[in-house]
Amino acid sequence: MHISKGVKDAPSVNPRFHTEKRNSHSVTELAKSIVEGNRTALAQGITLIESNAIGDQKDARALLNKLMPHTGKSFRIGVTGVPGVGKSTFLETYGSALLKSDETAHLAVLAVDPSSEVSKGSILGDKTRMTELGKHNRAFIRPSASGGNLGGIAKKTREVLLLCESAGFNYIFIETVGVGQSETLVSKLVDCFLFLAMPGTGDELQGLKKGIMEMADVIAVNKSEPPHTPAGERSALSIRSALQLFTNKAFDWHPPVLLTSGLTGYGLDELDVAFDRYQRHSLAKGWFDQKRKEQQAYWFENSVREGVFELLRKDEDWQQQHEKLSVEVAEGRLNPFEASEKLVKSLKGKI
Repeated sequence: MHISKGVKDAPSVNPRFHTEKRNSHSVTELAKSIVEGNRTALAQGITLIESNAIGDQKDARALLNKLMPHTGKSFRIGVTGVPGVGKSTFLETYGSALLKSDETAHLAVLAVDPSSEVSKGSILGDKTRMTELGKHNRAFIRPSASGGNLGGIAKKTREVLLLCESAGFNYIFIETVGVGQSETLVSKLVDCFLFLAMPGTGDELQGLKKGIMEMADVIAVNKSEPPHTPAGERSALSIRSALQLFTNKAFDWHPPVLLTSGLTGYGLDELDVAFDRYQRHSLAKGWFDQKRKEQQAYWFENSVREGVFELLRKDEDWQQQHEKLSVEVAEGRLNPFEASEKLVKSLKGKI
């Protein structure tokens, strides 16, 4: 595994970090404290990153620029599965076991909860379900609301991941929303993608329909502790058979299908071996670095698109045209494709 330095527990941080108006000096101090492993500074840095205030966004970019040289030294694992598969319980048990067996391990869990489409609120209950792991001095749990963002992750998950890496966390788990097809975006963030299934529920077929399992690097049939092991074995057999149609032969990797239990710890040693084998294999084949390069390029393009759209929204003429066309589309007087074509043509001379 990629191992970086440990994370220190510092009790406090410069009070200037709390002020609404931060100058470059205080951002520099905040970055320094995060790199030193100050847990309070890390939490404040994440709050700054997630803020929508214009002034905060400027400071957030400055903070990320200062921290970038300290990122990239973790093993990033995405954890997905249908609601009820036991993702939080699994992470609580696996994370605790990992910290106990490896004294150099520092683990961060970025848990994304679905937001209500009506109230836009989120329960953020993952931290309360990982109480023991949350008490560990080498663990950090940060729940975030998806905010309706597609992809199974929150809008700022990638930036939060980078802050955690700069703070010295060398294992970062991203627990996704777990709602199906939209989960695929998490693959643009992680080195290894773990899919959790349940025995005897047809998850293997649902996963294939939703396109998640063909992206999975490791698959675990969770809740397979005795006496549920036979059912878990039957599901694992079905998954292995189905995977023959989807395994990416170009990478010479066949995702292992294991039986685990987040409740009892059953099969977690085998899962740990699978993670290690996958990382060694991907490094040896050159995929590890190649995947990260492709992810960097993806997020660059994504940031450009977001930046251009935000710039356009500040143009009053374009905004009025956008609102006018939106009304026509909603009322059925114009189809969405024709409206978008008109809106794009209106950009001539603006870009």
